Amino acid sequence: MQTDIAPQIEKSQPHVVSVRSLVEFVLQTGDITPGGFQRRDRAQLGTQGHKHVQRSRPEGYETEVEIAYRVEGADPPLEVRGRIDGLYANQEPVILEEIKTTTLSLDLVSEQHNPLHWAQAQCYAYMYAQQHNLSGVCIHLTYYHLDSQQEKTFERHFTFFELQTFFSDLIIPYLDWFRKIYAWQARRDQSIHQLDFPYVEYRPGQREMAVAVYKAIRANDRLYVQSPTGVGKTIAALFPAVKALGQGLAAKIFYLTAKTSGRLAAEKALDDMRQANLQFKSVTLTAKEKICFCPPVNCDPEVCVFARDYFGKVKRALGEFDRTQAFTRPVIEDIAQQYQLCPFEFSLDLALWVDCIICDYNYAFDPRVYLHRFFDLSSELYIFLVDEAHNLPDRARAMYSAELDKKTVLDLQRRLKPYLPVLAKKLSAINKILLETRKACQAEGKQALVEHVPPEKLLKVIREFSQKAEDWLVLNQAAEFRQELLEFYFLCLNYLRTAEYFDTFYVSYFERQGQGNLKAKLFCLDPAPMLAAPLERSQSAIFFSATLLPMDYFKQLLTGAADHPQRIFQSPFPPENVSLLIHNGIATKYAQRADSYTEIASVIETICCAQVGNYLVFFPSYAYLAAVLELLKERLLERQQTPGWRLLVQDRGMTESTREAFLAQFSAGNRETLIGFAVMGGVFGEGIDLVGDRLIGAVVVGVGVPQVCLENDLIKEYFDRLNGSGFAYAYQYPGFNRVLQATGRVIRTETDRGIIVLIDERFTHTRYRHLFPAHWRGFQVVQSTSEIKDKLAGFWSQA
Repeated sequence: MQTDIAPQIEKSQPHVVSVRSLVEFVLQTGDITPGGFQRRDRAQLGTQGHKHVQRSRPEGYETEVEIAYRVEGADPPLEVRGRIDGLYANQEPVILEEIKTTTLSLDLVSEQHNPLHWAQAQCYAYMYAQQHNLSGVCIHLTYYHLDSQQEKTFERHFTFFELQTFFSDLIIPYLDWFRKIYAWQARRDQSIHQLDFPYVEYRPGQREMAVAVYKAIRANDRLYVQSPTGVGKTIAALFPAVKALGQGLAAKIFYLTAKTSGRLAAEKALDDMRQANLQFKSVTLTAKEKICFCPPVNCDPEVCVFARDYFGKVKRALGEFDRTQAFTRPVIEDIAQQYQLCPFEFSLDLALWVDCIICDYNYAFDPRVYLHRFFDLSSELYIFLVDEAHNLPDRARAMYSAELDKKTVLDLQRRLKPYLPVLAKKLSAINKILLETRKACQAEGKQALVEHVPPEKLLKVIREFSQKAEDWLVLNQAAEFRQELLEFYFLCLNYLRTAEYFDTFYVSYFERQGQGNLKAKLFCLDPAPMLAAPLERSQSAIFFSATLLPMDYFKQLLTGAADHPQRIFQSPFPPENVSLLIHNGIATKYAQRADSYTEIASVIETICCAQVGNYLVFFPSYAYLAAVLELLKERLLERQQTPGWRLLVQDRGMTESTREAFLAQFSAGNRETLIGFAVMGGVFGEGIDLVGDRLIGAVVVGVGVPQVCLENDLIKEYFDRLNGSGFAYAYQYPGFNRVLQATGRVIRTETDRGIIVLIDERFTHTRYRHLFPAHWRGFQVVQSTSEIKDKLAGFWSQA
């Protein structure tokens, strides 16, 4: 079906590559991590070292001289840019200085210490000589030792012909690669221009969503989309984004998702467009811990063959770029095994050249792991498609919070004392403050102490420990405790970094835990202010989900008070295909739960007796689930004349394989009733797709309100002050979102039929009914199992 999205925009600007990127792409060899541990402020110290050297130079010395050179005869056009550290332009010959900082003893630094350093300087020298008609240039390569503040300079003279030959030999292989990329992009753009919507027709609401997404991208805006299951929101977001990319409105698409199901949906949508003759390259990023060939992760090239000479081997592997469009995890693993490459690093290198990156939220938003190669220096235009955006507020709170606990500090202190007594003493200082704080909690009869200012005393001793830890870690010595120390060091580093963000939307709290433990946490109450900077890395961001309700709540948590367009679409499924019942005769509040167990077991039995099939029952907690499960088992034993039912139970900490085995039991061919017991908000509460008779009913016990706890109460207090909606923001809205997700498991296609039963009298209260999505309008209220039996008998008789 032909789209009416705007015509293609011609590209005219030259491709720009930095001198450093050019040199590294062509000449870099060696291991992934040859340098070992580096101090957290290494980059800052390097900058300071550069400035120190520059300030020490005599009058007439120019610094940070920007230079750009358009490669002659390059088709397509290519421009090389960089910045010369130091320049004596009035000397004869001209002297160009390249400055490098190091912590390695200068006695060990030779003229050929790092050929890439000379290569960068030679590039600058050629570009400068070309522009100023020079016959030659003198290069000073200066190494500045950060600790001793001593310098070591090597001097070499180059004729213009030597520089020209070097630059030509360097630029030719890059141009060969660049022409491949440019030719690919031309074919891609042509295919995008000719691309029709990949399916026979749009689903109801799908075309409208695609147009809204395109308009938001064109306007460089944010857009919120509530799109129920069945609209086809993945393709409705990706199709217009692909069109926009082909028109030059963006350079790359980031499809950000929190779930495996979201990743698979994006991969499928792109494949479907490729089936419609789209030429489009994508890469799926998988967490290093999951994709590593040598778990547990250890990138030491002495240990890991896949890290060894990575940069030498990856150039050969990039030859696979022409032969593949979808670099999914299995594809990346196959190529990485073939070329003996780290699969994680290989996926990151591929990401530089593909059109769409499918990855977790943290690669765009988390200050610890976001993709620096895209977001620190690049000025390219990116589109963020934020899938299942209802998950982002909680994920963002976690990204921008940090915590330590007393037990970890004490255990590490005891571990280090025989070997590193100075470090152990610094840990003792941290432990002392945490112990004093715990005693203060006890003395005041409190479970926790909450402060609205940073914990300066604690931060001071953490900072002192971190500095001493760096002094030892930078030596890169092997030790049994090294990994344990390194992990705690990074926890401290995150705590210190998070303290720098501390503002009115943060609190610091200390909470007593079992067996003498204490948790110290810097807690982000409102993620919107912290998400603002990462979102500026995109020219447009689309937040979409089947459960982005209430919309104002999510807009407040993701982009604050800023006014952005929003669209709410209706479910495309026939309303008569679902029977939605609300049992308002049972109270499930915490204080009343014990009285509800028997009634709920009876309701479940009645529902599942009405029709043989597969059901999911969702509870607010494992304890509630276990209590009702035992009563149901007793009832089934008493009714031995009834055909057997199979009962499955979600366990804490299920592995990926056990989760898959759980879902595999939900077969459309089951001849006996199967009941899965699960927890709301858990792994089976969203992101699973049990189509047709694989699931014919869901029972939701309670309104999903999260457990009352310190953090939720702190969120409540904050939003009470901000907008008077504390309870709703901390408890009601997050809980109801869990309910929406759980009920969304039942009707997955236009031919599915099924039942949904909500058990809690609060569902009939006004404050909940105003949250109901439009496709819940046909709900019916029941107050007894007999009413449920009658309603379901009528519904199933219509099948």
